Amino acid sequence: MDDDIIKNIRLIERLKYGILKWIAQLFRALYNGPEKMIHEALSELVIYCYILGSKIGISFTRLDQGVNDKARIYLKESESHEHGIPSEDVLLFLRYRESHKV
Repeated sequence: MDDDIIKNIRLIERLKYGILKWIAQLFRALYNGPEKMIHEALSELVIYCYILGSKIGISFTRLDQGVNDKARIYLKESESHEHGIPSEDVLLFLRYRESHKV
């Protein structure tokens, strides 16, 4: 039992470290890297975030729903530009997710 808790804590810490590492990689790639490096960093970030969520009790389905809900909130708040994401990009994102049943 204690071993399982310790393993889970270690995994959570590795995931948190991985998220920071891939954010740093993304910044490096955005500055001087090829598109392949940007793609890799973004892909890794998404995977790490989903697995971290799973390890702390947030299911993939619930996380997907949270992403969709947040995008819809961004869309509603587009007039205030509080988040800085153009509404066209948010709409494109939501349409993509809807067409792929995510």
